[in-house]
Amino acid sequence: MKFFKIIAFIFSLILIFFTSCDKIEEPYLKEVGGAVDTTECPVPEFLHNHNPVKRVLLEDYTGHTCKNCPTATVLAHDLLEAHGEQLVVIAVHAGYFAGPAGNEFPADYRTEAGTIWDDFFGISAIGNPNGMVDRTGYLSTSNILSPGAWSGRVNEQLAIAPELDIQIINDYDTTERKLCTHVQTEFLVDKSQNLKLCVVLTESGVISPQKNDDSQVGPTPVIEDYEHEHMLRGDINSPWGVAISSSGEVVESASKFINSYKMIIEDEWASENCMVVAFVYDADTYEVLQVMEEKVH
Repeated sequence: MKFFKIIAFIFSLILIFFTSCDKIEEPYLKEVGGAVDTTECPVPEFLHNHNPVKRVLLEDYTGHTCKNCPTATVLAHDLLEAHGEQLVVIAVHAGYFAGPAGNEFPADYRTEAGTIWDDFFGISAIGNPNGMVDRTGYLSTSNILSPGAWSGRVNEQLAIAPELDIQIINDYDTTERKLCTHVQTEFLVDKSQNLKLCVVLTESGVISPQKNDDSQVGPTPVIEDYEHEHMLRGDINSPWGVAISSSGEVVESASKFINSYKMIIEDEWASENCMVVAFVYDADTYEVLQVMEEKVH
């Protein structure tokens, strides 16, 4: 009889386990590793952020033969001046106006990630300059915003309380031009969503000719020594990033994930002007929940 009682007790435990929801019971720190051997890129210690804030991602889809794009860039700059570190800008060179054009515009600043995003969200198909703010509105086809609409959407997104916090620590070897970047994502509330982390590299201070139709911005019809800012140079962990949670699990507040990556900075890129940008988005709606950027060195 005692034997059967023991069997019944074990069976009840198994039943409870399989009928309960898939929930991570305790806040924890998980070192994901990413696409790098962490013995080559040791994971650093992240300090606790006592004051996490909501940051907003503005994607400015542009091209060097787009004559109206410099005016949009000025608007993005003004928004950065107004919101400071709570706004992160990525200038995505994609579409017809971003390709090489004769001897005057021989450069090609298009990237694999930028082209994939542009094709998927349909930005340049409508025309440049246009953009997205936190990629909001994709399901209702209101994600593509003209520059005049950027400010209002930025303010709307900044009013949302942060649900995640992102920190970035970079370790750069100037001799080998090797970048080890470590991204910590902390959940500030319980979440059960299909969330992905996307990490990319941008560069500012890129001098190259730019068509221009606004004399208040610079010479027309071409600004020969135009300074391109926040230019997307490429993805670090693929154009759509990697999964950090799913709708089948509950990740509790205070849980942390660390993803580490390594890349070699191209010789023609000024590493001192480069930034690592990391953002977490909902893989079902594509809306960005949080974003962060940090200088390479």
